[in-house]
Amino acid sequence: MLSSVLIYVLSGFLTMIYLSMASVRSWNVTNSSVLWSALGNLSSSVFMPQPDGDTNDTHLFIRGPPGLAAEIRSQCRGMTNKDDIDRELCLPLLIGDRSSNMRPSWMVIQASEYAERTDNCECFRSDLGYFLSPEDVTDDERRFPIAFSLLTYENLEQTERLLRLIYRPHNVYCIHVDAKSLAELRHGLEAITRCFDNVFIANPPVTVEWGRISIVHAEMLCMRQLLGYSGWKYFVNLVARDFPLKTNLELVKILTAYNGSNDVDGSRRFTK
Repeated sequence: MLSSVLIYVLSGFLTMIYLSMASVRSWNVTNSSVLWSALGNLSSSVFMPQPDGDTNDTHLFIRGPPGLAAEIRSQCRGMTNKDDIDRELCLPLLIGDRSSNMRPSWMVIQASEYAERTDNCECFRSDLGYFLSPEDVTDDERRFPIAFSLLTYENLEQTERLLRLIYRPHNVYCIHVDAKSLAELRHGLEAITRCFDNVFIANPPVTVEWGRISIVHAEMLCMRQLLGYSGWKYFVNLVARDFPLKTNLELVKILTAYNGSNDVDGSRRFTK
């Protein structure tokens, strides 16, 4: 009789544990699906709950290969990934059909929003989809770090988007902000660079005049400061209005084929 009672009590206890675990598992899957759309570049990562000390507060982790754990805190707002929708809207235009009146809905990130987002660097990097996981880069890329200079003088969002596209954790990036640029641009980029160990603002800034030697002075400033970072193989100079047509891996393959050679375009302006 006593053994029967113990069996009933034990089975009831195990049932409660199972239901509790199922509830947690359901919560995790629901929240993971929300974050998954904002982190498309981490498609092979595993979401898992991680208790925060002795409290009941649970954070969500994205875990890739052993040794990596990028914490995604519950207060991260996330960003809706509408790439597939925009791709469908733009397809008629890409194939030459000008009869379509559909246009993608532009999503502009204001300077004030950048300042707010960079208060939590983990959220900033994950929400905007920066390449941070070892899964995002190959061994060939890691063995071939590249140094970049990025000259900018306006448009914080455009500058940040270019940085986001070319960013890899093993590369190094120098951003030169024109000395005559608005303080809003410089302060916004300073806030962004504080979220990365391998991105910095060149100092002191140069007043750049397009087509003048001051461009070279700004580039040389970045070059000198990039020399403080050892290990990179090639230097690539960009301006904020550039847009990458090659992936980082393709760039590595091209520069490897150069085998120490330089690729420099030049022109001479003839004036009467």
